[in-house]
Amino acid sequence: MIKYLVLIITCLGSQLFAQENNKHLSATIIGSGSPKFNIERSGPSVLIAYKNTQILVDMGNGTQANLTKNNTKIKDIDGFLFTHHHLDHNEEFTPIFIQSLLGGNSIIVAGPKPTTTMVDQILTIYEEDIAYRLSKSGRSISDVKSNFTAKDLTGNSPFYIGNIKITYIPVNHTIETYAYRFDAGNESIVISGDLTYSESLPILAKNADYLIMDAGGAIELGRKRNATRKNNNRNSTKEKAHVNLAESSRMAKEANVKNLVLTHFNFTTVDEEATSAEIRNHYSGTIIFGKDLMSLPLKQNRTTNKRTSSKYSYPIVDTGIKNFYSDTKEISRPSIGEPFYGQDANYTGNQPSYTDNGDGTITDNVTGLMWEQNMGTKMTLEEATQKAKNTKLGGYSDWRVPSIKELYSLIQFTGKVKGATAIEMFIDTDYFNQPLGNSKLGEREIDAQTWSSTAYVGKTMRSDATIFGVNFVDGRIKGYPKYNPKTGADNKMYFRLVRGNTEYGKNNFIDNGDGTVSDYATGLMWQKTDDGRGKDWEEALRYAENIELASHSDWRLPNAKELQSIVDYTRSPKTTNSPAINPVFESTQIKDPDGNPGQYPFYWTSTTHLDGQNPSAHAVYVAFGEAQGKMNGRLMDVHGAGAQRSDPKSGNKNDYPEYFGPQGDVRYVYNYVRSVRDINHKENTETTQESVQKSEQAQQNQQKNNGQNLKTTAPSFKKMLTNMDTNKDGKIAKSEARGKLKENFDQRDKNKDGYITEEELTRRNR
Repeated sequence: MIKYLVLIITCLGSQLFAQENNKHLSATIIGSGSPKFNIERSGPSVLIAYKNTQILVDMGNGTQANLTKNNTKIKDIDGFLFTHHHLDHNEEFTPIFIQSLLGGNSIIVAGPKPTTTMVDQILTIYEEDIAYRLSKSGRSISDVKSNFTAKDLTGNSPFYIGNIKITYIPVNHTIETYAYRFDAGNESIVISGDLTYSESLPILAKNADYLIMDAGGAIELGRKRNATRKNNNRNSTKEKAHVNLAESSRMAKEANVKNLVLTHFNFTTVDEEATSAEIRNHYSGTIIFGKDLMSLPLKQNRTTNKRTSSKYSYPIVDTGIKNFYSDTKEISRPSIGEPFYGQDANYTGNQPSYTDNGDGTITDNVTGLMWEQNMGTKMTLEEATQKAKNTKLGGYSDWRVPSIKELYSLIQFTGKVKGATAIEMFIDTDYFNQPLGNSKLGEREIDAQTWSSTAYVGKTMRSDATIFGVNFVDGRIKGYPKYNPKTGADNKMYFRLVRGNTEYGKNNFIDNGDGTVSDYATGLMWQKTDDGRGKDWEEALRYAENIELASHSDWRLPNAKELQSIVDYTRSPKTTNSPAINPVFESTQIKDPDGNPGQYPFYWTSTTHLDGQNPSAHAVYVAFGEAQGKMNGRLMDVHGAGAQRSDPKSGNKNDYPEYFGPQGDVRYVYNYVRSVRDINHKENTETTQESVQKSEQAQQNQQKNNGQNLKTTAPSFKKMLTNMDTNKDGKIAKSEARGKLKENFDQRDKNKDGYITEEELTRRNR
């Protein structure tokens, strides 16, 4: 009896869990492939779910296997829809339909003609088989015929399956084809089916959350990019069955959809960077490349990276900084509430960890990426790409030129530079060879930049095609001209090839609807918008430490590598009329130093950048707008949106912006803030070991001296409550206390009840 009760409870618990997961309208890409058999991509199929309702749209080859992997039972599906009747879209309908009949669920089967004819023929052809299977449970075909309704869709009358409203509209394809819109609550998902450019689709998809679109024209990884442009010509007279990227991006733009999801790929690996660049010519929303069993919203896709100890696919490696700095000098570690608390070294992230494989390769134990140890000589991007294709380094043949986010994972801000003179490298030279510029060729020591594969979507200087690179000699990201402006020849830089963890650098943003955005690739939660005001570095640290947002008080100023992780290098003010960040975020628009609108701020990080005569005086920022400079009296984009540089930490506000260095870099000094926290709060040992009394006094002095409108409750208690209150009862027991609080517990426990409350912690000695 107990065994059966446990089974019943388990089943109920599973149902409740499923209902909780389906409280939002969702879509799961059951199959993302095409008629071409592909072991990595099943045929087209999408599962729509909301609360207790599930609808399967199209059923290509491999649908049943992937439904099983998705823990979806066919007998629980309430509706089967067809976009059209090509074999790759309905190949597995027959066995799925028969299983559904045997399961006894009430279902709707709908689509363009001949949907009803197909259902009738299945019942006729397999009548004996169906009758035999039903007889095992004492049923007959007549018992189950009333469980389903089949209909050929005509006109445009919406209908419901469960609580999901379904709207449909014809789109252009080689046979009659429908696109579907699913609405539930305040959420909407549209599936285009196969199509060419259709004026009807943007009407159906207007303001949808997700548009799941035919991926016609997508670029295969390793294919020459320029060869695809001629295929994306909308005016081509060649008859075709599928959209190209120009058409799909135009329809997504016209519909103003938030997320464009590409599926129906006829190859395995997509060149996401090249494909995104084409789409960005028209569409500025989020681009998602569909994969089998991908769930939307993407929050449901968090998986463990088997190559690393992290449960996130894009773990951020710490900067390595251990020392503390004010705006002018190195200082001892600041405590909570003291000036300059919250800087990089106050927080400990994923510490750099490498393994020398002894074969010319280095494995990053945090990211799961494997790197080329010695870069060799400078070369062009095309030469580096060919080298990656041909090399068998370490016995592997899947080497590639890294993206800018992959490359930046190697930077360490323990480096130090003085202008053009290198002092300590911004990369771990115990593992990686890092050359300097060749003085015999007239180069500076810092002229040893490492290029990535990430091309800037805009232009730098006057009109230079630009590639982003990391300078591990001076600790910066900049855009560098691909071609020599004088000769037109390809420029040459260093390249460090990489392999492994192909998900690294790909974000997974979810708008939480409470002023925060979570990235389930990195495990970080972000402040959705800035507060619209520039701050010097000390004030930026204080603002981030004291903000309370979405019931969280453990916010901080991000370090350089955390902030760079949310740059979207497919965007720029000139090409997408937006900052270089996903549109799920909101950014203040500012005027550039010449008074022109359309610029976006630099954003502070908590990381000190050791450069110049006074190396303690500069902190890293990331430019989400153009990284401008003034050369020959002309203000221009000199480094590219998404560059990482540094500004003085403080200065007279009336003196800025100013211009500095050979490119006349704009210095704002009063930069903006986007705070961050860990999605799953990790205890910060820096916090728990602070002196309570010292923290309180420092906070009082800080408020008095600055006159800021800061929180009046002591942040030390809120921080300690977050870190120590394991049973979440709003107070700290003696068994929970640690550090100085544990030592002074009896003194603080005024009523001797074995707990410390906020009142007891902040009460003054009389």
